[in-house]
Amino acid sequence: MSISVADRLAMLEAAGKDIPWRPVTRYPARRRLYLAEQAIRDLNDRGSAVRVLVGAGAIEAAMSRWVLGGLVYGNTRRGLFLDRLEPPPPEVWETRVIELNPQARLFGRFAEWDTLILTVFHTRGYLGKKASRAWHDAVTACVASWERLFPGMPPFRGRTIHDYVSENCHDYPI
Repeated sequence: MSISVADRLAMLEAAGKDIPWRPVTRYPARRRLYLAEQAIRDLNDRGSAVRVLVGAGAIEAAMSRWVLGGLVYGNTRRGLFLDRLEPPPPEVWETRVIELNPQARLFGRFAEWDTLILTVFHTRGYLGKKASRAWHDAVTACVASWERLFPGMPPFRGRTIHDYVSENCHDYPI
């Protein structure tokens, strides 16, 4: 018997392993966002480099933008918010927090349409160049976290950002 993504998310939420994140607002959620254990630590630990250097407010603003259905860009020019990283491994995404310096990168995978699971956060400065050991380690940590949360379940796959995000999404230059 196979288990659905929705059932697995409900099980993880009940066990406290994958926490749904919702901004404190009167506006309804338009997309779903879950934080894995390491992402929760990266956000909440007062000693976390991401929290100290970038700030919880900037991270929460980016996550609110996602959950509330804010405009997200998925192209390689200015304004990029979501970026599917080049495999291997496949289907690792970064959410870019670029409004401040230092910047942050939130790594995760899609469980289903409009449902993003963030697994680990890093400052952009720590990661260095895209081919660096730190990038490799961050992507590997993302995949390992996914496999602990969703054993035997591949991440959601699509061809363009429109296959992942249902509305308010563009992939053309600003």
